[in-house]
Amino acid sequence: MKPYLVRFISSRSGAGKTLVASGVVKNLIKRGFPVGVIKHAASGISLEEKDSERYLRSGALEVIVSSKELTLIYSKELVDDLGELVSILSKPLIIAEGFKEGNIGDVVVVVREVEDAIGLVSPNTIAVVVTGSYVMGEESRISNIPILRVDQVDTLTDLILEKAVRHIVSQLPGLNCGHCGLSTCEALALKILKGEKAFCPLLAQVRLVVNDVEVDLNPFVRNLIISVMEGLLSALKRVPKDIKKVELRIDKN
Repeated sequence: MKPYLVRFISSRSGAGKTLVASGVVKNLIKRGFPVGVIKHAASGISLEEKDSERYLRSGALEVIVSSKELTLIYSKELVDDLGELVSILSKPLIIAEGFKEGNIGDVVVVVREVEDAIGLVSPNTIAVVVTGSYVMGEESRISNIPILRVDQVDTLTDLILEKAVRHIVSQLPGLNCGHCGLSTCEALALKILKGEKAFCPLLAQVRLVVNDVEVDLNPFVRNLIISVMEGLLSALKRVPKDIKKVELRIDKN
């Protein structure tokens, strides 16, 4: 399942990207949605953890700094590419600050004045946020894109969640069949976005081969096999938490 990504961009620094984006992140987490964050440091990164800098200067390509509260990964091998960075995050909802030249995900344009948004708005833009003085009036849209004030974080969060749900639903069959245990694909999308254990049995690739003959499985049986396997694996040691693929073979010979 591809995560939903929204980029917060502006024409220049000091427009309030971090203020708006961090406000949305705080709001999403309050509502029970875990969020991955990617921040683009256009002017470079300053290492405050001096020992890590020493190892990197010694030639190490990757350094991991671990503590009970936080783990940091420094890597010289990862490229400065948003698509690659998204692939290493496990969260289904990702907030990115910067990457103005990026071409993936939806976009929130953050500006001091409405006029600053000209040239930044694109077909992927879902909202313009004005951090300077702005009075809501008749012209509250640019190219049919809503203009919000900096204090309308709740409204922006609602909009992002609406887009995120649509993004996940677009990857589901959209049949509202109920085989996942929920009444609609939208309800399943919400569970996925909240990081809960949820999947679509129609999309799950489950094969049962008996004596070299593949047996057809209906969605109920697929769901049952997956649930039983997850239950068994949860009782075993050294099993990864993020299980993507399981192979089980029984040979009575």
